[in-house]
Amino acid sequence: MLAWVAVTVIGAVVLGLLWSSSDYANTSLRTAAAEPSPPVEAEPAGRVSDAWDAQTGPAGLESVEDNTIVVGEEHGLRGLDPTTGAERWHYLRSTALLCDWTADDGVVVAVFRTDAGCDEALALDAGTGRRAWYRSVNFAAEVSLSSTNQLTVAATPTGVTVLGTTSNGLRWRYDPPEDCLISDTVPGDVGVAVALECANSSSLVLLDGFNGKQRWTGDLPAGASRILTADGVVAVLALDRTGSLRIFDRDGVDLVSLREPAIAAEAEAEPGAQLIGERLAVFTGSTLLAVNVQTDGIEWLVPAASHPTLLGSGLLVFDGMDFVQHDLATGAELRRITVDGPPPPAGGALDRIGSAIVVSTLSRVAVYR
Repeated sequence: MLAWVAVTVIGAVVLGLLWSSSDYANTSLRTAAAEPSPPVEAEPAGRVSDAWDAQTGPAGLESVEDNTIVVGEEHGLRGLDPTTGAERWHYLRSTALLCDWTADDGVVVAVFRTDAGCDEALALDAGTGRRAWYRSVNFAAEVSLSSTNQLTVAATPTGVTVLGTTSNGLRWRYDPPEDCLISDTVPGDVGVAVALECANSSSLVLLDGFNGKQRWTGDLPAGASRILTADGVVAVLALDRTGSLRIFDRDGVDLVSLREPAIAAEAEAEPGAQLIGERLAVFTGSTLLAVNVQTDGIEWLVPAASHPTLLGSGLLVFDGMDFVQHDLATGAELRRITVDGPPPPAGGALDRIGSAIVVSTLSRVAVYR
């Protein structure tokens, strides 16, 4: 009888230790009861101020998904109400670290690091925080996540792995040629663009988004480059301060080849671009400029301290003092929105939810209304 009791006690202790060290026991999950209500669309007011802000990271510049503002932290993710900043949901792992995350297609895809490396990937519904899928992975510690329609791209200097965004299926992998490293990877509707730095050259490779087959290659200036976009076109800006900009169409045709110091990327900036009609709006860190991809020329250039977002028929940026709406065709100032109180963080990406302006950086999200 005493032996039986002893075995039972030991078994209970072992089970308790296993439970306390399990992923389930060390995961805090809070979900929202329902999807967030769509905001009422409206123009921003003529004067705005910082309604609320929150720290985030590690992350890209896009924090808005499914009418929710997603922020990352050391051990997980939170979904915040865009109006109040109150938490709607969270997913936190006390025994794991967040490697990186990305959001698209209504879900947030995240990779966590345990003792075995960045080895666990999962997706959460961006509106409610409910888990959509989970899978084991084997990514290096420096993995960077990005996403586009139905594709989540995990990139390191030595390889690319593509997963489904709304499902956990592995789509394909890409390994760079021998003596080459991957310096940048950006997915878009054109495909997955990969910048390579090799022993004696630099090049751009476009891979089919759904099967990984190489579609075309293009030459790049020697040295590091940043892929600005792979939506509509593939645009690449050299990071050597020469202002070298290359734009290729979806078939690899070289549309634009500029070398203009005025468009050089600022040090520590996160440059980016978006194609609107025949104009590519390029943010360098200190300026916003429009390049006509048909005429190979810069049409206008204005001061900018943020990535732009569409507002009506123009582009909205923060110029260091106020939010300014610029005419897309001419760059002329259409409207100025005064900022009261603390200014937005520099270098952020702008987005809009209803009448609110959201500014996202790699470390902070601020909402202005």
